[in-house]
Amino acid sequence: MQFIKENCSLPVPQVFAYESDEDNPVKIAYILMELLPGSVALDALGGYEVHGGEIPKRHRPNFYRLVAKCHVQFTSLRLPKIGLMTRNSEGGFECGPLPGIGGPFDTATAFFEAWADSAKFKWDKESVTRLSLCDGGPFPLDHDDFHHCNIMVGENTFDVTGIIDWDGACTVPWELIAFPDFLTAQPVSFDLPQKYDRDGQPFDEELRETWRERGEYIEMVKLAESEESQDSLLSSCLSSKRSQAIAYCYGAYSCVGKLGFYDRVIKELESER
Repeated sequence: MQFIKENCSLPVPQVFAYESDEDNPVKIAYILMELLPGSVALDALGGYEVHGGEIPKRHRPNFYRLVAKCHVQFTSLRLPKIGLMTRNSEGGFECGPLPGIGGPFDTATAFFEAWADSAKFKWDKESVTRLSLCDGGPFPLDHDDFHHCNIMVGENTFDVTGIIDWDGACTVPWELIAFPDFLTAQPVSFDLPQKYDRDGQPFDEELRETWRERGEYIEMVKLAESEESQDSLLSSCLSSKRSQAIAYCYGAYSCVGKLGFYDRVIKELESER
């Protein structure tokens, strides 16, 4: 959070003091930080009991637009290596090892190879392909849980007042930059083929709506990139079916077990190299 405060205008809580272990006068790890106004978007306007954990439709355009601006801002913060965001003894910021994978990594290829080595279900070493089209750094900062339970909003307006819960923030390959969790959708290759028509469009009306909103979100990101004088790497990643398939795989296969049609995903990624 201090790194973000020092490098952009993204609204995050100011940290006043912290201790990461129990070797301090109060004998417990603690953090004292600013209280942001509003409530998390998940709890606004009556919370789950009223709107089932979803953003009310009338507030989505404004909320999505402001979230897109935040998305552009934190992915514009980049470091030369891939890893967990840490603070060194000199007070500077750098990347450390990622839990369960290792690192930090100088290239996206090195990260993907380490990820493949740590996977529960994996192919032989010769089948690990070069997945990244942006192999070298700098690499973007990513929020580990970019969900509306971690986005603060005005109770009646859904204006974004801050982003919280940066535990686990790290830099990642561009292919792992995905939509906010409330716009997550399975890649077609992960899902049952009979759920889609001949043109690849889903039969499910709710999924069609999510696809439409994802397209609108990409346009909002493009506008924010232009307003912030940023490059178009974020919107390009969100527009890429290949990148989004990789990002989805990373989340799915980080869990215990195997989800989806694994072989179909691999074939899709190989065919689009």
